Amino acid sequence: MKLISIALATICALPLSLSLSLASLSEQPCQASLDTSNGIDSEVNNCPTTRGSFSIAGTFSNSNWQASFWAWEPAYYILHVKNKQDGSKINLTGFDVTGTTNRPQYRFTDENRNLTYIVTFRYSDPETIRLEIKQNGKVIVNQLLPRESDQRIGGP
Repeated sequence: MKLISIALATICALPLSLSLSLASLSEQPCQASLDTSNGIDSEVNNCPTTRGSFSIAGTFSNSNWQASFWAWEPAYYILHVKNKQDGSKINLTGFDVTGTTNRPQYRFTDENRNLTYIVTFRYSDPETIRLEIKQNGKVIVNQLLPRESDQRIGGP
């Protein structure tokens, strides 16, 4: 009787196990580069900030932080961050795309202060980003920021 119960439990769990395995197969590392071979700048990116009707460009904020994130041109992204507690602001540019195709990360470096700013988003939620700030590999800020507007703040 126990053997039949184990066999039934295994058979019932198999579809869930297979679907979870297939879902993880569709998740790939982000890969982004700039192709200049045709005399024009063309961004090749499997983790773009826009996809179909999805766009993560805009301004996001909570009571502590405001971040505006968007593409200026191919392979050139802008991150404008304001600390609402002390009023300090920083405008960063770059093209460092990491993470996965389900959770892309765009990284920006402030070399003067040895800080890395990371914007993480999910295609399933265009209304929220995660802002992380790391110093010497240690996370000093980790905040979810809901969309404030589609407006873009900052620039080169």
